[in-house]
Amino acid sequence: MRDEHPLTTAFIIMIPLPALFRRPAARALASALATLPPATALLAAGHASAQHAAPRQHYSIPAGTLSSSLTRFATEAGVPLSVNAALVAQHRSTALDGSYDVEEGFARLLAGTGLAAQREPNGTWVLRAVERQGETTLGVVQVTSTHAPESAGTRNIGRETLGALAGGNRDIGTALRVLPSIQFDNNQFHTGRQGELAPAEVSIHGAKFYDNQFRFDGMSISSDIDPVASNPNNNSTPSSSSQGLAIDTSLLCEIKVHDSNVSAEYGRFSGGVIEAETCAPQRDFGGSLSLELARSSWMNYKLTDAQKESYGLSTSDSQQREFDKKIWRLSLEGRPSENLGLIASVVRKRSEIPLKAYDDGYVSPGDSSRKKETRSSDNYYLRGFWTLAPDVDADFAFSHAPSDDKHFIANTRDSEFRMISGGHGINLGLSHRHDAVRLSHRLQWNHYESSRDADNTVFKNWRYSDEKNWGRRTSASWNSSEGGYGDVEQAQNTLSYLFKAEWEPFELAGIRHTLRAGMELSRQERYYERKTEYVQYNQNTAAGRNPNTSSCMTANGTIDTETCSMARPWNGAAGMGQYMNSRIIHYAGKFDVDSNGRSFFIEDDMRLVPTLRLRLGARYDGDSLAPESTLSPRSALFWDLRGDGTTRLEAGLNRYYSRNFMTYYTTAKRLSLQTEAHYRRVVGGVISDWDTPVQSGTWQFYRDGDIKVPYSDEKMLAFNQQWGGFDWGLKYVKRESRDEVVIHYYREGSNIRRRWENLGRTDSNTLSLTMESVRPLRFAGTESSLLFSIDRLRSETSHNDYEDTFNDSSADPRRQDSERLVRYDGKFIQYRERPVNNFARPHAARLLLNTSIPAARLDIGNLFTWRGSYRKFVRNGSADYNGIAVDNYDLHTFGSAISWDMRINYAIPTRDGQEAFVALSIDNVLDRANAIEDSGSETVYEKGRQVWVEFGYRF
Repeated sequence: MRDEHPLTTAFIIMIPLPALFRRPAARALASALATLPPATALLAAGHASAQHAAPRQHYSIPAGTLSSSLTRFATEAGVPLSVNAALVAQHRSTALDGSYDVEEGFARLLAGTGLAAQREPNGTWVLRAVERQGETTLGVVQVTSTHAPESAGTRNIGRETLGALAGGNRDIGTALRVLPSIQFDNNQFHTGRQGELAPAEVSIHGAKFYDNQFRFDGMSISSDIDPVASNPNNNSTPSSSSQGLAIDTSLLCEIKVHDSNVSAEYGRFSGGVIEAETCAPQRDFGGSLSLELARSSWMNYKLTDAQKESYGLSTSDSQQREFDKKIWRLSLEGRPSENLGLIASVVRKRSEIPLKAYDDGYVSPGDSSRKKETRSSDNYYLRGFWTLAPDVDADFAFSHAPSDDKHFIANTRDSEFRMISGGHGINLGLSHRHDAVRLSHRLQWNHYESSRDADNTVFKNWRYSDEKNWGRRTSASWNSSEGGYGDVEQAQNTLSYLFKAEWEPFELAGIRHTLRAGMELSRQERYYERKTEYVQYNQNTAAGRNPNTSSCMTANGTIDTETCSMARPWNGAAGMGQYMNSRIIHYAGKFDVDSNGRSFFIEDDMRLVPTLRLRLGARYDGDSLAPESTLSPRSALFWDLRGDGTTRLEAGLNRYYSRNFMTYYTTAKRLSLQTEAHYRRVVGGVISDWDTPVQSGTWQFYRDGDIKVPYSDEKMLAFNQQWGGFDWGLKYVKRESRDEVVIHYYREGSNIRRRWENLGRTDSNTLSLTMESVRPLRFAGTESSLLFSIDRLRSETSHNDYEDTFNDSSADPRRQDSERLVRYDGKFIQYRERPVNNFARPHAARLLLNTSIPAARLDIGNLFTWRGSYRKFVRNGSADYNGIAVDNYDLHTFGSAISWDMRINYAIPTRDGQEAFVALSIDNVLDRANAIEDSGSETVYEKGRQVWVEFGYRF
């Protein structure tokens, strides 16, 4: 069905693929500008169609059978409707919640059904089947896919826009790049990381990326383990993510983003709520299959001269000079009976990343000189929709979305390990009506993990010899390392029950009330387990220790063949071998962090007068790990100034509470598994026994404390005006986030301690302007939609994430972080007032143009983005402040980033409504060099032009 690769842009530039990599950006841009007159004509057509805009009113119709939804909509709209029951018997509709005119309301309810509502001369609306091409219903009026019906604080990305944005890894985070107020991690665009499959991390209104709440068909897929951990080579904490499941957007019907004025129904976030929803089946049987390809030879790298050399010899997955991606997709839908619908999907993503095994391209005589890292991410999904009786609907879903990434430790033999993440979930729902109230129940269980499975549990650092002959020599040493870091499992298991009641509108004291209330009860079990003992062996020469030996005989009379070698090391004397005289042990052990949660919310949407609504709500959250429960007031005012939905004013005052993560409670316990370095020595030509291991004291530096739940207070004001065929929006959001968690260093007598504390803060202001076509813009046999946005973000924060430290351990209060000053950009400011270093583009603009050319069976999507310059602070020496030396920070300025991404979808009819299709995605069409910066001070660039190709068949 062609909605999956849908309505796209106002113009297209047809460039032969080989030429695409040769032509200068200026010529490509000139070709684009030459097509602007047709786009201008589309705008004029949109203005003309707006002159006949129908009156709008607000609807709140839940998802259900199409028959009941259409009947309720026609009744509330006050229009006659003629329906052939056979046409709608097997269809379901999505929810309709927002302000629509009659044409838009019917279009949204009928989206994807192959049906259209047409108005007869006598005023009656009649449902008819229309000609289909794949999944695209021709001749049906479609509402713009990113329309925000509920509130200016909510944006919807529909299936047609997801199709226009397809290409890339198709993860939820990347799909959000079309929306304002959202910032992306620099690594998402990094030219050296395009072989990765991990979902993009996003920040909403300056909040930390881990403070968002992700939901998939009503089930939370947020990871509460350790989302900041990103280094796969850390020997104790495997890398993790903010998303427990990496969901492919080909499964989705819609993504809904709540970034402000968020209903009391949602909690456990202080950034935003991202809801991903799948579509109910619309046909008796159908589906699609496809293969999508991308590889490094289809991408232009943007590198400095020095980087060109280092990338060619890279051992690091942050400098991937080669990669090869393949994505297989299969989706099925059907209705085995009139009351039962099923959808199923399988997505398999694979990426291969060849790297050098040793620095500087060293060819090892004792090990492979090239190694291949791999990435895999799968989605297996089954969902059913079951109508048990009139007004009684059930749904069920089973998801399995594992990810498995293979890594190795550079310059180390036998060091392969796998990072295992993702998980699975069961999601059961029941909705039924009882008199004037609809009751919804949802029972969920899910398991997410971030674990490591290593080939070896012992790490040894030898000196090079004829026997240990694989290491690379440097100016300071010549070592041959081998082994790995052992197995670690981190996981969370969550069982939850959600209940919601939604009353039909009722009148009380002259006010029309729409009341909603609900609760959530949950049990979450999180754990950290080092499954195997891990031993790290070294050769220590400090304090007169000598790792040379003339014998591998041990004190118990055996020969040590594991940690001793009689082959002469490169710097050893004749007749002498080497042995490991130092070791650190990480014992096996498991620590649980269990919590019981309870949440309640109530919300009343009051229509005070026909044009004025006031929504008041409150949310209570309790967690057995939190020292106290939280209460979140929510309030929003909606004023329809003209009463027809064309001029709207919205304001809100809200508080959002986030959540805490497992790592806060397990760090000290994890460190307690570790010993101090302990030793052995050669005595009388015999290697002695190991000294008795002593527990490392590092864990004692961490003190447990009551960690409060971070929160954010929000003020929001928005104005929307329909004019000229477009919905114009202006929105301002101010956030003050407090009690954010950081690591606090402090003094306890003569000792320096540390603990997680609520000392962090973030202040942000976002101003955004949007322009969106209200209905398709028709011109010369084409249908187009347009979305434009520009926003400005100002954000100040005391920290970048919860692993940042807040140091008050100095005996001099002036040098403590709570009081100390730093010199920043020539001015003295408090340390905690530094601006953010990532997710930090202060200005951004986006233009999405989607055009469908039905006669040519062609859909084109163009996304133009401009991200303003930003500045990053880098520590550079010190400065004098009234006789006190304070840290000095210089600013590095990075220029603006401009990109143009294109998606071209072409369908080839076969038989009986089936079709083959080919899709071409081109990222950064103009091949611009957009500078960013990684975690160090080295300038790196976003990827250059990149091409994806997809082939498939729909049936």
